[in-house]
Amino acid sequence: MSGLRFEDILVNAGIDEFDRMTGYAEFPYFHKQIEVICDEGVTAEYAARSIRWLGEIDELQVREICQYALYYLQDELESTSKGELLDEGIQRIQDPMEILRYMEFVSLNIKVPIDSEIPVLNLSGGCDWQEDEGLHCLIKNGHVVYMGSWNDEDVWDEHLLDDDKYLFNYVLYPQRETLRQKAAKRLKQHPPKPIPHLEFAMNSPVRKFVEFLLVGTEHCTREEAWEKLEGTRLMALLQEDSSLAWEDASLLYRCYCMERDLGAVDMEIYLWEQTHLEP
Repeated sequence: MSGLRFEDILVNAGIDEFDRMTGYAEFPYFHKQIEVICDEGVTAEYAARSIRWLGEIDELQVREICQYALYYLQDELESTSKGELLDEGIQRIQDPMEILRYMEFVSLNIKVPIDSEIPVLNLSGGCDWQEDEGLHCLIKNGHVVYMGSWNDEDVWDEHLLDDDKYLFNYVLYPQRETLRQKAAKRLKQHPPKPIPHLEFAMNSPVRKFVEFLLVGTEHCTREEAWEKLEGTRLMALLQEDSSLAWEDASLLYRCYCMERDLGAVDMEIYLWEQTHLEP
């Protein structure tokens, strides 16, 4: 396939505003053309291979897709009031294939592969029950590994089928209650640690003090820097008086060093003098 051009495999091939090669190709099962979007770095040869994989989708594969799409629909009907706005027929689907009347695929996104020999497809489209977020289907090695709303999931992500994805990956929908119980059990055994620094605004000087000054002088990560501050009197003062978070970052760093070297009392007196006494 040496020398293959995108113009040879795509109808109306061209570059879009994001420097991606786009065009249209036949989706044989549905007898329609869909848009093909090739990320930068994708070769025409690989795009041709992906379009061939698209052409290999048969009724068995579509039935699998439809079953997971039906779970997506059922969850929307169970958890929202959207059923009141939808066609009555969509609420009484018996055969998963019937859902094709209420959904469609409009694009195939081709990304640079991790392994070009593994068949993958990244399909997106729309559905009547979730018009805003649409439909996203990822297929790998002949099986659906993700079905749900469009959120830029990566077909090469090895964690798509992890237990904690049960809320939004409808491939896991049949196991949802079991996975929910497992998650609750893990949470009870290992409750998350509180993250007090999230209360500080991203543009506040205290962030600069910890995430730049402290990280640089202590040669640690941001998470480790916040852990070093946790439990100190300085941190307690910052939480008690939110205005202190807006004091100069260098002042806060001096206070941190003073508490470490001289103790909390001397530090607190110094901080009060710097922030309350007239210059």
